[in-house]
Amino acid sequence: MSFKLFSRTVAVFSFICIILQVSAIETKLSGEMWGRWTNETTKNKDADGEYRNKISKNYLSLERGYLGLETAFTPNTKARFTVDMFSTDATYQYPSDSAMPIDTLKNSTIDGAGLKLKYGYVDFANLFPIPDLNLTVGLQKTYFGTIYDWNYALIEKAPSDLYKVANSSDYGITLNGFIPQGWGEYALGIYNGEGYKKIGSALSDNIDFAYLVNFRVTPISGFTVGGSYMNNTVGREKTLSGDALNSKYEEQNLWDGLGRFVYGPVEVWLEYIYKDVAYPNVSGKDYTATGLTIMPVISLNSLINLPVEVIGRYDRWDESDRPSADTAKSLLNTMILGLNYNFMPDNTNTPQMTVQLNYETKMYDEDKSAPSFADGKKDSSQLMLQLKWKFANTL
Repeated sequence: MSFKLFSRTVAVFSFICIILQVSAIETKLSGEMWGRWTNETTKNKDADGEYRNKISKNYLSLERGYLGLETAFTPNTKARFTVDMFSTDATYQYPSDSAMPIDTLKNSTIDGAGLKLKYGYVDFANLFPIPDLNLTVGLQKTYFGTIYDWNYALIEKAPSDLYKVANSSDYGITLNGFIPQGWGEYALGIYNGEGYKKIGSALSDNIDFAYLVNFRVTPISGFTVGGSYMNNTVGREKTLSGDALNSKYEEQNLWDGLGRFVYGPVEVWLEYIYKDVAYPNVSGKDYTATGLTIMPVISLNSLINLPVEVIGRYDRWDESDRPSADTAKSLLNTMILGLNYNFMPDNTNTPQMTVQLNYETKMYDEDKSAPSFADGKKDSSQLMLQLKWKFANTL
C-alpha cells in the first residue's frame, strides 16, 4: 500500500477511535499479527527436462496483521470493525498505463503490502422475545462448517475456506444465537455470496444472494455435532448486456457436517463437506466434490508442564467427479503436523504469543486426477514457522 493510502487509513482509524470513545460505554482496541517464514518445495523441470523437487519459495512475511475495534454502545448493541493488513496477497491495484501484462499485475503486490476490510458489523441483542438471539448486520464471519470458530491452531485455513467452498467472511444479515441451557447454537443468514474481497461494481457479476443455515447441538459435555447448508450461485444467469445465457453460471448446494470431541488433554475435530455444482445453461459440466478432515489436538501441558500442543490433520479433497476434459479434475490428500508453544500469558492466563511450526505435504492421486497431475508434478510440501502475537486493551 502507498504511504498516502496508509496515512489516510491511520487517520480514518484514529477518527473512528475518537468517535467511538466519546459515544460508547466501552471500546476495546485489539490486534493480531502473524510473522511467518515459508519454505516450499515443488516439482520443476531441470536442464534435462526431467521433473525434480526444487525449492520454489523461501521468504519471510507479515502474512496477516489484524487491527480491530470492539464497541459496546449499550448493553444490547455492540459493534466490531477490523482491517486486514498483509504483505503477500495480491492487491489488484495497478496503473492503467503500465506496460506490464494485466494478468501479471493482477497476481502481484505492487506496493509490498495491502489492506482489506475483514469485519464491520453491529450486533443487536434482545430485539426479539427469544433468549440469546442476536441480529448481526454487516461484514461478518460466515457461519459455515468450522470457518467461524477456526482459531488457527494450525497455520492452514479451515477446510471449507481452503478448498473455496465458502468464504471466511461476507457482507450479510444473520440471526444467530444459543440454545438455552448450553444445548447448542444456530444461525440463519443471507449473504452476498461473494466474500469480503468483492464490492461495488464487481458484484454486478452475481445478483443472487446466498442463503445459509447452521446448527450445532451439544447433547453431553465435550461432544458436539452439527451441520451447515448454503445455497449459492457464481456469476449471473444471463449477461447484463444483451441478455444472453452465461455458460459459466453456477448453482451450488453446499453441505457441511462436523463433530467435535474433547476429553481431558485431547480434542478431535471431524468435518465432512459435500459440494454440488450445476451449470444450468450448458450440459456435461455438472459435478460434485467431497472433503473429509480429521484433526486431533493434544495438549502436553499436564505431561511436561509446558504450554505445548501437538496437532495433526488429514484432508481428503475429491473433485474427481469433474468431466474428464476438466483440468481441475483431481483427488488431493493433505497431511499436516504442527507444534505450538504458547507463552506470555495475560492476567486471565490467555497466551499473547504463540510459536507455530507446521509441516504440510500435498499429494494428488494420478489415477483420479487430470493428466497434468500425473507423476507428482503438482505435489508439494511446505515448512512454515510462525510467530503469532496479539493484544487487547480497553480504551
